[in-house]
Amino acid sequence: MRVYLTGADGMLGTALRQELATRPETADWPVLGVSLADFDIGDETAVRDSIDAFRPDVVVHTAANAVVDSCERDPAPALRVNVGGTHHVAEACRRHGSRLIYISSDYVFDGRAPGPAGYNESDVPAPVSVYGLSKLGGERIVEAVPDHLVVRTSWLYGGTDPRLDQVLAAAEEFLDGGRPRLIDDQFSSPTYLPDLASALVRLLPGALAVRGLLHIANRGRASWYQVGMALAERLGTAHPVPMSMAEAGFVGGRPRDSRLDSTRAAAFVHAMPHWTDALARYCALLTAGDRGPVNH
Repeated sequence: MRVYLTGADGMLGTALRQELATRPETADWPVLGVSLADFDIGDETAVRDSIDAFRPDVVVHTAANAVVDSCERDPAPALRVNVGGTHHVAEACRRHGSRLIYISSDYVFDGRAPGPAGYNESDVPAPVSVYGLSKLGGERIVEAVPDHLVVRTSWLYGGTDPRLDQVLAAAEEFLDGGRPRLIDDQFSSPTYLPDLASALVRLLPGALAVRGLLHIANRGRASWYQVGMALAERLGTAHPVPMSMAEAGFVGGRPRDSRLDSTRAAAFVHAMPHWTDALARYCALLTAGDRGPVNH
């Protein structure tokens, strides 16, 4: 199977490349990962030429402008990448008959009324930010590809760049003797990158007939403050300092509680681990000196 991966140098792209390379059944699959260093995903000609040349069986589209405040301050670049870029990728997949897996976000919801287990696939999106609106726009575009799968996920961590990874940034501050300020009144499903990557790789073959929409996130509900408390306990450091969303000075809206219900996904891959289990595995890597996204 020939796999084409956008956003290959991002957090999820990196985890996916590692998962594909280390899993015995996928290690010999041809994989082409592209990123901004190769071309701008908003450039229709560049996208078309790249996908035409590789002729993938499946495209995993992770590339996105995901800095929520930046999207709010200047919507045009976000729309160019998250909507325009997705359109270019989808059109190329339609021409080649490629399967398209599009990574979306819990931010398509307003966070006001999740169900007991979180938002499920039948709940109606209602974004409260430019970023959320742009990701929902991408979902609608992808629906035109016959063999498509939209995967919504949330609050990713397990990368190597603390500027992009809330948990890694907190861990580094803890280990330096600090007490990070973490939001205690916003909730979602903190999701460990290796757990998400493992589930996604299982969904690559179209033979599984998994199409439409899936929510894939670690189970459970937490604020970043609760994650920080659990992290501090495992690292044996001082506790974080709670902070409200209002104090954070966010630009634009944020969903108050956007946790996702991954029950449907369990029927196709496996039940996702609880976020506390995932964090324990992540902390074991941190204390062993390995911050890379390794799956166990």
